[in-house]
Amino acid sequence: MKLNDEQRIHLQRIIEDPSSTDEARRNAGILLQYADGAQTRDIARAVGLSESRTRFWRKVFERHGMDMFSEDFTPERRAPRESTASGPDPAHLLSDDDAARLRSMLDGDVGEDLQKRVHLILSYSSGKSTNQIAREIGLSESRTRFWRKAFERDGMRIFDLRQRGERGRQETAGSGKDADGGQDVRSGQDSDGGENVRRSGKPDGGKPDGGKPDGGKPDGGKKAAKSAKKKSPGLLPSDSYNTAARKVLRMHFEEMLRHGESGMLGEDPEVVHKMRVATRRMRSAFDVFSQAFIPKKAKPHRKSLKRVGRVLGRVRDLDVLIMHMREYADGLSAEDAPAFETLIQEWEAQRQKDLAALREFLRSDSYTSFCAAFEHFLASEDGNAAPEPAVIEGVPKKIGQIAPVLVIERFTDVLAFDAELDTATLDQLHQLRIQFKKLRYTMEFLVDILGPQAKKVIKQVTDAQDYLGNLQDDQTAMELITAFTHELDIRQSARPLSERLNTAPLLTYLAERQSRKHTLLTSFGGTWAVFTGSDFRRRLLQSLLRA
Repeated sequence: MKLNDEQRIHLQRIIEDPSSTDEARRNAGILLQYADGAQTRDIARAVGLSESRTRFWRKVFERHGMDMFSEDFTPERRAPRESTASGPDPAHLLSDDDAARLRSMLDGDVGEDLQKRVHLILSYSSGKSTNQIAREIGLSESRTRFWRKAFERDGMRIFDLRQRGERGRQETAGSGKDADGGQDVRSGQDSDGGENVRRSGKPDGGKPDGGKPDGGKPDGGKKAAKSAKKKSPGLLPSDSYNTAARKVLRMHFEEMLRHGESGMLGEDPEVVHKMRVATRRMRSAFDVFSQAFIPKKAKPHRKSLKRVGRVLGRVRDLDVLIMHMREYADGLSAEDAPAFETLIQEWEAQRQKDLAALREFLRSDSYTSFCAAFEHFLASEDGNAAPEPAVIEGVPKKIGQIAPVLVIERFTDVLAFDAELDTATLDQLHQLRIQFKKLRYTMEFLVDILGPQAKKVIKQVTDAQDYLGNLQDDQTAMELITAFTHELDIRQSARPLSERLNTAPLLTYLAERQSRKHTLLTSFGGTWAVFTGSDFRRRLLQSLLRA
């Protein structure tokens, strides 16, 4: 797509004009990237849209030119989504008997993750696109394609494995009952008075996540996904600062325990991912509510959480690399694939070592002791709590009054990077991503007591965080692949010349990652302009006022 000089200048002005809407700035950025030769896939990731939606706006411009930015312009009805699925169609692989079996699973008491997989395959069989399914069930598109390919490879066995894991988790969780048959998660003890810290279940005596969906219909997975997204600490504006901190920490502590006891730890990469996220959120909660606890009382638990996150991170980082590499290698020829398979096998071998270390750690006395001590820390207010923030002595502030200040503090930490962005290093952009994440987590912790605009603001912050996450993923992958290709020639020196692997496909992949990284770097200004624009600031301020 080509632009003349006048069109380029006009589009650049739209991006820089504070009065432009978020959509106008985004669409102007899309057109400039197309004109610079960027691919749809890279542009879509950069702006946070699906590929079909990105192409849609390019076609609108091709038909209407700059008129698309006029205030009274209304685009045509959006074109149907294009399926991003490749390989065999699950609809052809799913027999009537198997489809009936999947639907029957939704009638039973199965977990949220299994519901998502079932809904995913049923949705593919009904002709839905990857993008549509990913949105409905709350997974990324790459993760959605991962499970489709797993089904194409292993068939119904992926659900048999999942059920065994769910049964094991539910049996474990079900053992922690109090004398009345309810879960005694607050005390961490079973009815005999013995410690049951690592068996904590869902609060209020409920079942572990993943109850029966509405009517057992295929769309139960979507409802389960939406239900999961609404999970919150249950803060009240009248809660004290310390009470709010304990509610947030307890919710994520129970999430960490639940995934740590999952029978699918190691089988399903999402289990390690969610457990790691729970530890990160607890560490962030200690920062957000830094004055809620006596520092020396909180310090040992913060150190332990950092250690747990480090062990989980070794497995999770390799899961991401392997997943992306397999997706790319699936589309290669039989001649080019072996070089990738060798690298994947090396990463898989390292992952197995890291996974074994993780499992050993979760069975260790140090992890068990940490869980018991942290459970006691959350349950015992006496001796742990710092003095409550107060206007004057005897007039303490409640979390409803403190929440706006906590959010604005995080927002200003992000804005501090503005002066550095033109010449930012990759390390500085990584640090900016961390600040975006802290702002996101803070708003998620407080979402119960924020205004109705909060969820949209959180979504925009998450998009910016994910944008920079893609940049970091590209950089990490490039470093590892470069090291591997350098070592491969040395390692192949003992093999016959006719049997040596060709590293050219790896270098092609490396060039593609470098190209995408460059596109993300040079296009970040558009994402930043949206974040610092008047529309976003207005929503942020509105989110700080409860309706």
